[in-house]
Amino acid sequence: MKVDGWVYGQPLYKSQVAIPGQGPLNVVYVVTEHASVYAFDADARGAPLWHVSFLQAGVWPVSFQDVGTIDIVAEIGITSTPVIDDTTGTMYVVAKTKEGAGTYVHRLHALDIATGEEKFGGPVVIQASVPGSGDGSDGTTLVFDPRKQNQRAGLALANGTVYIGWSAHGTSGPYHGWLIRRSPS
Repeated sequence: MKVDGWVYGQPLYKSQVAIPGQGPLNVVYVVTEHASVYAFDADARGAPLWHVSFLQAGVWPVSFQDVGTIDIVAEIGITSTPVIDDTTGTMYVVAKTKEGAGTYVHRLHALDIATGEEKFGGPVVIQASVPGSGDGSDGTTLVFDPRKQNQRAGLALANGTVYIGWSAHGTSGPYHGWLIRRSPS
């Protein structure tokens, strides 16, 4: 099984997924730093059942040089382990991209585990701010900086809410930890 980039997130396994036109299959899901998600038949070698790339014209994975550190080699796209909601058949995954001339974005994607199609009107751009005067703030508000933040921790799901944790890329400051929750609807 070949994929298009480095794999930092843990592969996920789901049994008896109803893949359209193929019946129930055991599936392994793999995410890459090239901002791709793959679904493979866990019991057979061959091409992916489906592949989704979050890259398009003007949208690229982030270079390690853009974040000023080498904690992740070459490029940064999807670093963390996604999470699957068994009740809705949805995989949640965060992708980091560079868009245009220096705009950095984290998006929460909700993918149908059978097809890879986006669900719930997604994806959702991650944005946040909190009152504070910490390093990097304007004196009253600290804003989430998508270029500096490293979404490394695996996603968590509880009661239909996705929890996403961020740290920094190496010691390239100013940096802050963030924990953000999102409901899919």
